[in-house]
Amino acid sequence: MTMLIAVVVLAHGVGHILFLGPALRVVAWADQTSHSWLLTAALGDGPSRAIASLVWSAAIVLFVAGVAGYVTDAAWRRAATVIAALVSLVGIVVFWDGLAMPSAVFALIADLTILAALLIAHWPAIAKTPA
Repeated sequence: MTMLIAVVVLAHGVGHILFLGPALRVVAWADQTSHSWLLTAALGDGPSRAIASLVWSAAIVLFVAGVAGYVTDAAWRRAATVIAALVSLVGIVVFWDGLAMPSAVFALIADLTILAALLIAHWPAIAKTPA
């Protein structure tokens, strides 16, 4: 079960590449522009894309780190994964109108599920070392 959870969270984290690619202009998908309802009008397209690139890169790195911490039972794994999910949620909300809707909805659901598991259900439990 441990490895299944790790693979699912890792896939979700790495899946943010679908948002990062258009922000970096590496790929151009018709339904994904990295436009932000909040930032693009105020800052312009370039700065909005730069912020999107930072947000999606941070989410990827933090999710990967959180999974690495989970697999190695590191004490900081929960904090890294919670921060990753929060960064992802903020990015999804801020760039909502520039993301492919199915991807954004699934990422939103995954982030909320991860946060609920970690913060509400306190799952999975951190292994206690014998004293």
